[in-house]
Amino acid sequence: MLTERARRRFAPILLVAAMLGAYAMIERDLPHERDVVLDLGDSAIDVTSVEVAWIRTRGGVDEAELTTQWHFAQGAARATQRVHVRLPDGEWEALVALERPGREPAHWSGRVNLERTSWWKRDNLKEDPVILPVREALR
Repeated sequence: MLTERARRRFAPILLVAAMLGAYAMIERDLPHERDVVLDLGDSAIDVTSVEVAWIRTRGGVDEAELTTQWHFAQGAARATQRVHVRLPDGEWEALVALERPGREPAHWSGRVNLERTSWWKRDNLKEDPVILPVREALR
């Protein structure tokens, strides 16, 4: 049996271990900053508005967790737009709507895997940004 003194010594260690275990379980569900590149290609010069919705299916219900919109003056959009998103790990459906004057809006959608390697593996330090090939919708 442990003495009262030994219990007092180990109690903080057990508390810290329990907290670290709980954090490891929920860490994947916490949002993380990520770099995403929208590859608009040469047709970017015509784009005046870009809207991106990030959707995750939960329990059979699709709901957008993050929607972002950018507006550009004609000719001001770059071929590659680097954006920052704050989303949890997992597989996402990215829905992109592009507006160009005098044309029907163009749409692109695709599955995006925002999985990271675990922090203890240390190979996620130089992660490349996720690239969305939106140029396909502008053909």
